[in-house]
Amino acid sequence: MNFLKQKKWFLIYLWIIMILPSISTAKIDLVTLPDRDQVDLILYKSPDMALVREIRSLPLKQGINELQFSWQNTRIDPDSIYMIPAKHTDGIQVENISFPANIRQMAIWKITSTQTISIPMQVRYLSSGIDWRAYYDGVLSTDEKTMHLKGYVRVNNHSGESFDNASLFLVMGSVNMLTPIDQLVQKDSPYGSPKKAKGHKLGKRQRKQERAFSLNAEMDAVMAAPPMPNVIRQSKASEYAIFELDQKESLKDKWGKQLVFRQDQAIPITNVYRFDPRRYAKKVVRLITFENTLPSDKKLGALPGGLIRVYRDIYKNQHFSYEGQVHIDDTPVGKKIELAMGEQNQVTVDQIRMKNRTDHYQFDKEGDIVSWEEFYQDRIKLNNTRDVSVELEIICSINATNWKLVQKDAWVTYERIDQHSVKFRVSLEKHMRKEFSYDVHIYHRNHPAKNFSRK
Repeated sequence: MNFLKQKKWFLIYLWIIMILPSISTAKIDLVTLPDRDQVDLILYKSPDMALVREIRSLPLKQGINELQFSWQNTRIDPDSIYMIPAKHTDGIQVENISFPANIRQMAIWKITSTQTISIPMQVRYLSSGIDWRAYYDGVLSTDEKTMHLKGYVRVNNHSGESFDNASLFLVMGSVNMLTPIDQLVQKDSPYGSPKKAKGHKLGKRQRKQERAFSLNAEMDAVMAAPPMPNVIRQSKASEYAIFELDQKESLKDKWGKQLVFRQDQAIPITNVYRFDPRRYAKKVVRLITFENTLPSDKKLGALPGGLIRVYRDIYKNQHFSYEGQVHIDDTPVGKKIELAMGEQNQVTVDQIRMKNRTDHYQFDKEGDIVSWEEFYQDRIKLNNTRDVSVELEIICSINATNWKLVQKDAWVTYERIDQHSVKFRVSLEKHMRKEFSYDVHIYHRNHPAKNFSRK
């Protein structure tokens, strides 16, 4: 019995001897990353990704310093974690970054310094869970010749990390990722994890001994890897528009925030009512068109894609009517924007076939028709029942390739937009009815005929 007790105490003594060096080592050099002095968030619309840049004042002592960084319960991509001095300082060297075995979501930086000093360090990493989207309010003037456009951005933070007094940069454009960030953040350690060879299994006693070691004993078996950037294929720089919000913002985890990124700007617009039977049957569709011009503050020219809600000022900014909403794509400066507001019945177009005949047949020697001419005349009746003037586009299709159009009304302009269609443009004052006609001559030919006779 005494022998068993002595054996028990001997094993306890042996275990203490093994673990004590690790415990004493834990009190040397290891410090936690201090709070942020500055943070920049570069937010992408696609994919779900944010580039985080932090500046932290780091006190270093002369010699070797170990700095602990943990990203527990966050959505940080561990492959992208990187740290460098924010400004050049002689005698400061980031030696390596280590990832302790069997410890999830933790890194240890080893930094050597030739002096005791406090320097700003830049920490950079990618994270998912911070997204943004743009949307707009547009208010039409009573005469519908201008629209006051105001832009908002909604930022949602579900990254697991809160950011105070952050500078926000919004990136308009898409980055092609080899692996989505939301998949990379699921890894416990960067660049894979050291695994034991297949077929090698630990015994029960060995497994118990491994679990008995403290954090610092585990640090003796770290996986060290130099900081490496995540592999990203980027598009051309000209495809991006990056802009900074005017003031710093605090983004709490699991919070959303609405911010103004484009102040109220009066934009000249045109109300266009389009009649195109091929696309809209016999309905007239209303479109609001305007050019994306540079705002007066000149901070953001491009318009990020988003939802525009359109209202109309009925009476001196006191009463508004809701006109509809539409989604726009990313739009650079100088590009025309069309807001398709849907079908309406206050402006009508009726297309009536007035004449139709064929003549001038030509035959070959066998009596087969080789060519002929077709003629028809259409009348277009227009009616504007609105209390404002409107612009109309009437698109008419012609089922032929060899044709000629004759239109004699000076108040109507037209252009051939492709091989099979023509577009008429007209202006109608409020409560006005008008009509115009046009003739179409079509030349048909079955096949070339060298010798033909006329009958």
